[in-house]
Amino acid sequence: MGSIEYHSLIEEMREEIKEVITREEICGLAIALVDDDKIVWSEGFGFTDLTKKEKVTADTLFSTQSMGKTVTATTFMILASKGLIDLDDPIRKHYPEFVVNTKFGDRDKEIERITFRRMLSHTASFTHEAAVGNNFDDTPCTKEEHIASIADTWLRSIVGSEFAYANIGLDLTGYVLGKIVKKTYPEVVKEELFQPLGIKNATLNIDEALSHSFAKGTIGEFQTPTVQVPMLGAGGVYISVNEQAKIAMFHLNEGNINGNQLISKQHFEEMYKTQFEEDGVKNRYSLGIYKENPINGVEVYCHGGGGYGYQTQHSWILDYKISAIVFTNSAHHSGEQVKLARKAIELMYKEKTKPKVVDVEPMKLKKLVGTYFGHRISMRNIVYEDEKLYVFNNSGKKQILYPQSELEYLTDDGNKFTFNLDKQEEVKSLKWKTNDFLYHLKQNDSTNDEIGPNKKSWKKFLGIYKLTIYGIDYHTILNITNGYLYFYWSDNLKLEEYQNNVFFTRDGESFLLDEDKINYRNIPLTKTELNISELLEECKSNINKKYGLKGSYSSIAEILNLQKGFDVAYDFILKTIEIDEIFKDNLRNFGNQLYTYRELENAKKCFEKLFSLDEEDKKAEEMIEKISKEQNL
Repeated sequence: MGSIEYHSLIEEMREEIKEVITREEICGLAIALVDDDKIVWSEGFGFTDLTKKEKVTADTLFSTQSMGKTVTATTFMILASKGLIDLDDPIRKHYPEFVVNTKFGDRDKEIERITFRRMLSHTASFTHEAAVGNNFDDTPCTKEEHIASIADTWLRSIVGSEFAYANIGLDLTGYVLGKIVKKTYPEVVKEELFQPLGIKNATLNIDEALSHSFAKGTIGEFQTPTVQVPMLGAGGVYISVNEQAKIAMFHLNEGNINGNQLISKQHFEEMYKTQFEEDGVKNRYSLGIYKENPINGVEVYCHGGGGYGYQTQHSWILDYKISAIVFTNSAHHSGEQVKLARKAIELMYKEKTKPKVVDVEPMKLKKLVGTYFGHRISMRNIVYEDEKLYVFNNSGKKQILYPQSELEYLTDDGNKFTFNLDKQEEVKSLKWKTNDFLYHLKQNDSTNDEIGPNKKSWKKFLGIYKLTIYGIDYHTILNITNGYLYFYWSDNLKLEEYQNNVFFTRDGESFLLDEDKINYRNIPLTKTELNISELLEECKSNINKKYGLKGSYSSIAEILNLQKGFDVAYDFILKTIEIDEIFKDNLRNFGNQLYTYRELENAKKCFEKLFSLDEEDKKAEEMIEKISKEQNL
């Protein structure tokens, strides 16, 4: 892997955050990105409250709500590594007087089955809320009153029989940790976790939090009351993204801080293991940690929180030692903190997994440019732009080719392109290797090609040809480009003359000329003329054939572009769209083709039209943005 450069990623995230804050009317937001043992970026946006007098910074404290469950589980594992407690200890071993109600058999036997493993993995069958001091009761109460009220709750099911997310289990775990070391749970967290990690301002006490820059929770134009969260183990942490980053580093370093293994290897591994499985399906919650959707098969872990006017998210990838943290002090948006953290971690993963790069002289890179295709493989266009090689497909996908040597290149997704030279050291083909297949592509043409012979004998054959399949006419064109004969067949194929009126495409298919007929790979086509007015009338009168006509008219648009230029082709597509919206797909395909062959202004016009027809067309909007960025480079 090459050195990691996050500058463009940070700029992209910064712009997106500004847009999200404006669109969703978020009061304040903070973000931190971590790579191994470093914060590569942290920043605050917006304000700490609705008065908008104080700006959020990366050191502003937020209530992180349920993210505190990871703190509780982490602290538990530190004490477990010291031998003070075990995951499979029943709660009554350390809290003998604990009681809870159940309708499932003998109460004491059920309570004996409640272990810390089950509480940390939400399989202890608790209901979510305690009777006193919960998300729906802002009446002030002490933590002792909160814990005592659990005795008035009822178990939902047989202990260990199902996953049921519950604050109670984490609150009890935190409370018991305090009992074991004869301190309060906040003191345990501070001494066992915060202090070793160099975390100085984070706290589980609202009064201490308010003595620092503090983001107050909001729901739209309503500012939530600033009160002590009684659910200390489930979500009582007040912390900044900069200090949450230290917790991230601790996990990325597998429970080790400055050479001190606070969490044993065994306990750390256990923390990330699946704890509950049903009908062969593994639950995504382990011990205070979620698994979110993987990226290219790589596990992504996370925990978020929401309540009291806050929404927060922390995502990380152990295998690549990267983490993204996003806090907001607004609860009315639809999970933007999750989307931002996910995007950030995906972008970081992409940077971390970029192939290594070796230096190759620009002239040698330029030698490889051109179009390439193979048997049943559509054209790839390889271009040299901003001192890099890029490969484009006909769907508008753009990928960097990272040099591994002068003739060997990798893409971001691990595809390998190996170029082959002939005896004259000219590029003639390439091998494209994916995870599952190996494709052989021949070079169709190149901007390095010399001007061809442009024979007069060819000119009588130039023009439009057609074949009819299942009652639908499909058109092609024989044209001259750069002095060479080309045949359009989904792509513009360069023809090599073998003998009089006998040609071959670069991938070895035969092409025969015969008066007003041509024969391509044993498919006969007849010369014809294009009458646009008749085609449009045909479309109107045969709209029941629109699915077949869509493919036919897509080719016609490409032919018109080759023969008469963009404006004529574009106008034809718009007239078909007036007949039926199904032909919008042809405008998208046309735009993608133009983008692939670097006709950016015309491509942009296609996508702008698509967006004007449907402002919910996200793909068109993305292409407009992508093209605009490229035009501004």
